[in-house]
Amino acid sequence: MAKRNRYAGVLQPRLVGRGGPETAVLTLYDIEDDRLRARVANICLDYGLERIQFSAFLGKLNRNHREELTLRLSKEVGTALARLRVIPLCQTDFETMWVLDQYRLPEEGTGPAAAKPVLRVIASD
Repeated sequence: MAKRNRYAGVLQPRLVGRGGPETAVLTLYDIEDDRLRARVANICLDYGLERIQFSAFLGKLNRNHREELTLRLSKEVGTALARLRVIPLCQTDFETMWVLDQYRLPEEGTGPAAAKPVLRVIASD
Protein backbone atom coordinates (compact mmCIF):
# COMPACT_ATOMS: atom_id res chain seq x y z
CA MET A 1 0.00 0.00 0.00
CA ALA A 2 1.35 3.42 -1.01
CA LYS A 3 1.94 6.02 1.66
CA ARG A 4 -0.50 8.87 1.64
CA ASN A 5 0.95 12.35 1.86
CA ARG A 6 -0.57 13.81 5.01
CA TYR A 7 0.17 17.34 3.78
CA ALA A 8 -1.71 16.93 0.51
CA GLY A 9 -4.23 19.70 0.12
CA VAL A 10 -2.76 21.81 2.92
CA LEU A 11 0.04 23.62 1.13
CA GLN A 12 -0.60 23.92 -2.56
CA PRO A 13 1.55 26.53 -4.26
CA ARG A 14 -0.23 28.22 -7.12
CA LEU A 15 1.52 28.68 -10.43
CA VAL A 16 1.86 32.40 -11.07
CA GLY A 17 1.63 32.28 -14.84
CA ARG A 18 2.83 30.56 -17.93
CA GLY A 19 4.05 31.74 -21.25
CA GLY A 20 6.98 32.94 -23.24
CA PRO A 21 9.94 34.98 -22.11
CA GLU A 22 7.87 38.16 -21.81
CA THR A 23 4.14 38.16 -21.31
CA ALA A 24 1.72 41.03 -20.97
CA VAL A 25 0.61 41.35 -17.36
CA LEU A 26 -2.46 43.06 -15.97
CA THR A 27 -2.11 43.92 -12.28
CA LEU A 28 -5.22 44.92 -10.35
CA TYR A 29 -5.67 45.72 -6.69
CA ASP A 30 -8.29 46.91 -4.26
CA ILE A 31 -6.78 48.25 -1.03
CA GLU A 32 -8.48 50.42 1.59
CA ASP A 33 -5.39 51.90 3.25
CA ASP A 34 -4.16 54.96 1.30
CA ARG A 35 -0.50 54.60 2.30
CA LEU A 36 -0.40 50.91 1.45
CA ARG A 37 -2.17 51.55 -1.85
CA ALA A 38 0.48 54.15 -2.76
CA ARG A 39 3.31 51.73 -1.88
CA VAL A 40 1.74 49.01 -4.05
CA ALA A 41 1.44 51.48 -6.94
CA ASN A 42 5.11 52.42 -6.55
CA ILE A 43 6.11 48.75 -6.66
CA CYS A 44 4.18 48.31 -9.91
CA LEU A 45 5.90 51.37 -11.36
CA ASP A 46 9.28 49.98 -10.24
CA TYR A 47 8.66 46.96 -12.47
CA GLY A 48 7.99 49.18 -15.47
CA LEU A 49 4.24 48.68 -15.55
CA GLU A 50 2.11 51.47 -16.99
CA ARG A 51 -0.80 52.80 -14.94
CA ILE A 52 -3.98 52.37 -16.97
CA GLN A 53 -6.40 53.22 -14.16
CA PHE A 54 -6.03 54.27 -10.54
CA SER A 55 -5.64 50.68 -9.32
CA ALA A 56 -4.68 48.89 -12.54
CA PHE A 57 -1.32 48.51 -14.25
CA LEU A 58 -0.34 46.91 -17.57
CA GLY A 59 3.03 45.96 -18.97
CA LYS A 60 5.28 43.13 -20.12
CA LEU A 61 7.23 41.00 -17.65
CA ASN A 62 9.02 37.69 -17.89
CA ARG A 63 8.03 34.81 -15.64
CA ASN A 64 10.68 35.52 -13.00
CA HIS A 65 9.66 39.16 -12.72
CA ARG A 66 5.97 38.17 -12.51
CA GLU A 67 6.72 35.84 -9.62
CA GLU A 68 8.97 38.41 -7.98
CA LEU A 69 6.30 41.11 -8.35
CA THR A 70 3.65 38.83 -6.86
CA LEU A 71 5.85 37.91 -3.89
CA ARG A 72 6.88 41.53 -3.30
CA LEU A 73 3.26 42.72 -3.41
CA SER A 74 2.20 39.91 -1.09
CA LYS A 75 4.96 40.80 1.37
CA GLU A 76 4.07 44.51 1.21
CA VAL A 77 0.37 43.88 1.89
CA GLY A 78 1.06 41.43 4.71
CA THR A 79 -2.13 40.91 6.74
CA ALA A 80 -3.90 44.09 5.58
CA LEU A 81 -7.25 43.84 3.82
CA ALA A 82 -6.49 43.75 0.11
CA ARG A 83 -7.31 42.07 -3.18
CA LEU A 84 -4.43 41.63 -5.60
CA ARG A 85 -4.48 40.07 -9.07
CA VAL A 86 -1.49 39.57 -11.37
CA ILE A 87 -3.01 38.27 -14.59
CA PRO A 88 -0.86 37.17 -17.54
CA LEU A 89 -2.40 37.90 -20.95
CA CYS A 90 -1.64 36.00 -24.12
CA GLN A 91 0.12 37.82 -26.95
CA THR A 92 -2.94 37.65 -29.24
CA ASP A 93 -5.20 39.31 -26.67
CA PHE A 94 -2.59 41.96 -25.94
CA GLU A 95 -2.12 42.76 -29.64
CA THR A 96 -5.86 43.06 -30.34
CA MET A 97 -6.59 45.20 -27.27
CA TRP A 98 -8.70 48.29 -27.83
CA VAL A 99 -7.86 51.40 -25.83
CA LEU A 100 -10.30 54.27 -25.36
CA ASP A 101 -8.65 57.25 -23.65
CA GLN A 102 -11.29 59.81 -22.84
CA TYR A 103 -9.93 61.92 -20.05
CA ARG A 104 -7.94 65.07 -19.55
CA LEU A 105 -4.62 65.21 -17.78
CA PRO A 106 -4.08 68.22 -15.47
CA GLU A 107 -1.44 69.78 -17.76
CA GLU A 108 -3.69 69.65 -20.83
CA GLY A 109 -5.90 72.53 -21.92
CA THR A 110 -9.55 72.81 -21.05
CA GLY A 111 -10.92 73.35 -24.56
CA PRO A 112 -13.31 70.95 -26.31
CA ALA A 113 -10.44 69.41 -28.33
CA ALA A 114 -8.71 68.28 -25.12
CA ALA A 115 -11.66 66.06 -24.09
CA LYS A 116 -12.04 64.23 -27.43
CA PRO A 117 -11.98 60.46 -27.08
CA VAL A 118 -9.08 58.70 -28.73
CA LEU A 119 -9.44 55.06 -29.75
CA ARG A 120 -6.23 53.14 -30.39
CA VAL A 121 -6.12 49.58 -31.61
CA ILE A 122 -2.77 48.07 -30.72
CA ALA A 123 -1.61 46.11 -33.74
CA SER A 124 1.22 43.62 -33.87
CA ASP A 125 4.48 44.69 -35.47
